[in-house]
Amino acid sequence: MKSLFDKFRKKPEAEPAAFTGAPAPEQQKPARGLNIRVLVMPLLITGVAVLVAAAAVTYFQFALQGQERRDAQIHGRADRIADHLAGRLRGYTDVIAASGRSPAVAAAMTANDPIALEEHAARLRELFPSLLRVRFIAHGDERLDENAVPPLSYACLELARAAEGGQEPPIEAHLYGTKVQHIDMLRAVTGPQGIVGSLLVTLDVAVLREWLLPLLPADGGYVELRQGGDGKHLMLAAVGDAGLQGTPATYSVPLDGTAWSLIYWAPATLPAVSMAQQTAFLTVFGVALVVMLVAFVLFTTVAGRIVRGDLVAVVKQAVEMWSGRRQHNFDVRLAESLEVLTALEQHLATTQPPKQVHPDAAKAAAMQQDNGIIVDEPPEGEDMPSSLLFMSQESMQVEELGPPGINQNRNDTKDKT
Repeated sequence: MKSLFDKFRKKPEAEPAAFTGAPAPEQQKPARGLNIRVLVMPLLITGVAVLVAAAAVTYFQFALQGQERRDAQIHGRADRIADHLAGRLRGYTDVIAASGRSPAVAAAMTANDPIALEEHAARLRELFPSLLRVRFIAHGDERLDENAVPPLSYACLELARAAEGGQEPPIEAHLYGTKVQHIDMLRAVTGPQGIVGSLLVTLDVAVLREWLLPLLPADGGYVELRQGGDGKHLMLAAVGDAGLQGTPATYSVPLDGTAWSLIYWAPATLPAVSMAQQTAFLTVFGVALVVMLVAFVLFTTVAGRIVRGDLVAVVKQAVEMWSGRRQHNFDVRLAESLEVLTALEQHLATTQPPKQVHPDAAKAAAMQQDNGIIVDEPPEGEDMPSSLLFMSQESMQVEELGPPGINQNRNDTKDKT
């Protein structure tokens, strides 16, 4: 506001200190007070805080939705792997069950014909090259065969008892961790008189990893196939990045028809919010922040110029009103400035009386003698009218004057106006 009173600063009448020899007074810089930007700064801080809070809440919701999509994608991957693996195992059990319903197999078991049973076992080996052994267990047979490879254990007999009871025994891995670990699939053999025995098919555990490997997603991850619960389980097969085991398991899917579950760890390259989504999010709120800052600078600059111009106009017009020059309109832009000038005008109109006219009698007599002008003075004690514009018609007299000789004959002739 340095130039606010530059137009009204009077030049000093005395000579400058350089010519008078007096030391120049030391000018003190005015203390810098508030300005428009300082006053509006709380609004900017509030706006930025609200914008940041909105960005944080939006990003949280965005990330939450992204996490939900990521979880759905992970679950979908694990479900596809589990369904594909369970479908392949189901294909084995369906073939085994179809063989158990064959009348020829039932007749061979009823007659205890080893040659016919071996022919049926050979056909199953042709269908499934990965088979280790095919056994036919008679109804109620409790004999073990521990010398065979793989051996016939109590776990296998439990599956046979379940099949004889009309159930579909689950696929299980037996003797895991030993040299003779294997997978047992068992279905009942049904004849005309009912269940006559069980058909047991044994597979190598290593075949599970061969089946899982092509099912792993292209972007990686880690898959484990387990038997048992979380507290105590057997890991039958594992494929993928084993380093992901240090992170919490992403998803667990039980395999239908088995005693197994599939555990899937998603790769680290599968974030909840992708890099492109993060870039778009930051761009939107970054542009909003820049627009807010630019708008603040422009607003404070324009507002400062308007206020500065109005202050100059208010001071100028106030000085003019104080000196007696009336203002018909005020050259200001702000409504507040207009209110200040209007209030000042009303205040001056009520506190400053109109100037009084005091005629000089001696001057009036001299004017009458010199020019023949007649001045009627009011009686003493009676005030003169403040202005001719506000004088009533009955209080003003005008007399026409002719040449000096004629004026004496017409002294009584007056025209009242």
